[in-house]
Amino acid sequence: MLANILYVIIAILIVTTLYVVVRTLVFARRQRNVTAIVAVPVDDACVAQHLAEAVRCPTVPLDDRGTPDPEAFERLHRMLEETYPLVHRILEREVVSGYSLLYTWRGTQSELESVMVMAHQDVVSADPASLDQWTHPPFAGHVTNDFIWGRGTLDIKNQLIGIMEAAETLLSRGYQPERTILFGMGHDEETGGVNGCKVMGQLLRDRGIHLAGIVDEGGGIFDGLAAGVRGPVALVGVSEKGYLTVEITVQGQPGHSSTPPPQTAIGILAGALARLETHPFPTRIRRLRPMYHGIGRAAPIYLQVAFANVWLFGPFLRRWLTAIPEMNASIRTTTALTIVQGGVEDNTVPSEARAFVNFRLLPGDSIAEVLARATKVIDDERVTITPVPGKFNEALPISPARGPAYEGLKQVIREIFDNPPVAPYVMLGGTDCQHFVPVCDHIYRFTSLVMDERFRGLEHGIDERIPIDGMGKMVQFYARLFQAWGTPGMFPGQGEVS
Repeated sequence: MLANILYVIIAILIVTTLYVVVRTLVFARRQRNVTAIVAVPVDDACVAQHLAEAVRCPTVPLDDRGTPDPEAFERLHRMLEETYPLVHRILEREVVSGYSLLYTWRGTQSELESVMVMAHQDVVSADPASLDQWTHPPFAGHVTNDFIWGRGTLDIKNQLIGIMEAAETLLSRGYQPERTILFGMGHDEETGGVNGCKVMGQLLRDRGIHLAGIVDEGGGIFDGLAAGVRGPVALVGVSEKGYLTVEITVQGQPGHSSTPPPQTAIGILAGALARLETHPFPTRIRRLRPMYHGIGRAAPIYLQVAFANVWLFGPFLRRWLTAIPEMNASIRTTTALTIVQGGVEDNTVPSEARAFVNFRLLPGDSIAEVLARATKVIDDERVTITPVPGKFNEALPISPARGPAYEGLKQVIREIFDNPPVAPYVMLGGTDCQHFVPVCDHIYRFTSLVMDERFRGLEHGIDERIPIDGMGKMVQFYARLFQAWGTPGMFPGQGEVS
């Protein structure tokens, strides 16, 4: 009897092991190398100076509604016109909502759906309290032997200049695409894009234009930044998390602090916030499977095995991923307590206390579901939860990691950056892409720059800067993307082999 039980256990272990091995072999694919190309020649020093000139135009919103500084934007537009004469002579330029720019590069085959590349002109401000911590002033556009310094060099005037420089280079060589290519340059992305790209997206919709593909900011070549993976990996954003800010208010009994009520408005609010923070949304580990599937054999074997067999190794992955802030945010809807207000005098019990909580929604979670769950977790009729007007949007649809647009983008990435594995992922932040969902089903977010630990947090931080040679690579990337996406069928990637 015991022998039979032992045989059954051994058989189960053998079958399970074989099942795990087979699933891992199928999951951990290897991407076949693409053939190297001769990229367009780029004068890195010249491109660096052009980006520096753009940085010197301080296109910072004047308020939290994104009101533009007319002088700064007009200065930037003049700089673009003077620096890229062929673009402004051959392409059609439209000014949208006063400051956003829409360029149309007509293709020879007008029946083909257009494609679009994007960047935004506006940048965030530099905190006056930290100006003395900058190596070079944020809007000086300083160029050294290795870097271009200043606000916007990473977010995202590098992409703006990269697009324009690549187009000017190809035009000087007589190139004309077969498929029409649009450039969408919003002016208020940092404050939601409601006056720039939202209007532009509606403009395309009104004209009956449906795009075959979009590439905007996001992703990149991450060297040592993908959890558990060594070496460069190209991550392409195929979606974005949703956004929801709520105001939580409590009305209480005001009075003198010498005779307080059993619970003050602040105490009730504190309890509600504590319950929200101690009851996070559930994790959805399978959301990361496409990314690690794309990374494939670039990931260590233990991660290949674990993600190929989430049914077995889910608990291990959950403990590991939730301990890493970026990965934790990648597998669940997050809850962040951001503002608390209540009381004006230390000896007075306030009549009201309120707080603001920001949720970032994982695709699959809706705003209605988040509100319902928050209400259930707080479970207190004295607490009111209200979405803040203009501070919410659903998670965006997930664009397919297949098809001509994605495969063409993937191949260009691998040609320009020496064959890194390319994988899809969900962006944690937001972009202007949200305004083009009605006119495009294949929206991708990729900034063609190699990023490592040295650049973490620089986008909106102190000493924002970009390597000069990295800027040159960006020009080559866009030039090749225009050639790839500008063809009738774009072109399929080389595929994968096991």
